[in-house]
Amino acid sequence: MTKKPRPSINDQLARIASQVPTDTVTSSRDNVTTLQRDDVKPGNVASEALAEPAGPDGYKRRVRYEKPHASVYAHPKVFKALREIAVAQDCKPHDLYLEGLRMVLRTHGRDFDALNRGE
Repeated sequence: MTKKPRPSINDQLARIASQVPTDTVTSSRDNVTTLQRDDVKPGNVASEALAEPAGPDGYKRRVRYEKPHASVYAHPKVFKALREIAVAQDCKPHDLYLEGLRMVLRTHGRDFDALNRGE
């Protein structure tokens, strides 16, 4: 038997804010700032946040999209040299990594940009 995950503080605040009617909550600042808020559309952020898909237990689910990741292992002197080259060419070391990948794929008859687009 597993416990249900506790809702986050943001979920709890959104639930509370959606339960309270907005016309009953007034403060002295509301009368002062109404002229500035005339162009704002009706509704609040909390009600829009609750519109996200919820699971069978009623809690909203966050969808995570994984990014492709690859590590490059080399001696620290190699990375230092790449940083120096990047500074000399006014670019980032990542740009040099991409340039090297393009050169390797080109020698093997592949197009880096087409592969990177998913083609």
